[in-house]
Amino acid sequence: MRSRNILIYLSMKYKGDWDLMMDEFKNKRTHFSEEDIRQIDELDVDAITILDEDYPLVLKNIEKPPFVLFYKGNRTLINDANYHYLAVVGSRNSTLYGEAMTLKIIKDLPKDTCIVSGLAKGIDRKAHEEALKNNLKTIAVLGNGIDIEYPKCNKELYKKIPANNGLILSEYPNGVVGTQNSFLVRNRIIAGLSKCTLLIESYDRSGAVNTVNYAIYFGKNVGCVPSSALRESNPNKFIKDGAALIENAKDLEGLF
Repeated sequence: MRSRNILIYLSMKYKGDWDLMMDEFKNKRTHFSEEDIRQIDELDVDAITILDEDYPLVLKNIEKPPFVLFYKGNRTLINDANYHYLAVVGSRNSTLYGEAMTLKIIKDLPKDTCIVSGLAKGIDRKAHEEALKNNLKTIAVLGNGIDIEYPKCNKELYKKIPANNGLILSEYPNGVVGTQNSFLVRNRIIAGLSKCTLLIESYDRSGAVNTVNYAIYFGKNVGCVPSSALRESNPNKFIKDGAALIENAKDLEGLF
């Protein structure tokens, strides 16, 4: 009975909940019946576990490193020394300005860039789309089960990413519906995989700010596209606090 299969089995049992899995390991509460052992031995799931050789060291060093990552697409992309990983995040309610800046920056990035984002509406979607249009690799990290195409407006993008040698990741197994908390929790993976997190656009309360805060906590670089001074914005706040001001791809040199 392989240890990695036990991790996958427990992840499926606890629906990817890191805290419940850790509690299981600490207290050794599970008694495996013969049927459990048979199911564990027969598991055949596309997943990367923390015990696998290709599990990224950068994720092992973050808070609550995911025990299991279910995936669709190019598995090798999760830990490829040939690529530089840049998280691109922003508001779900993106403006024309935010989308234009996403396009402007991504189209001029070097071809060894891998864009990491969350497949949400708005800036996430634009980041993945521009990565594909400009022949860059991209990784989408979900806050729900790996089999759930969410949001529905991104259904085609969900299919295009693995079809174009990209990667979709989730610590949540099939069938797990996303919650506000699960989407916030997954942001640590986006920030953890990336050397730099770029905040394009964000106002008021935003999950993108959560990703930036994880990046800061992990000691990663942060860049922000400046917003109009006529409206209070999160990027401008981060720039005042020391984040790099990013107006074009060249401004990102050395950050990722």
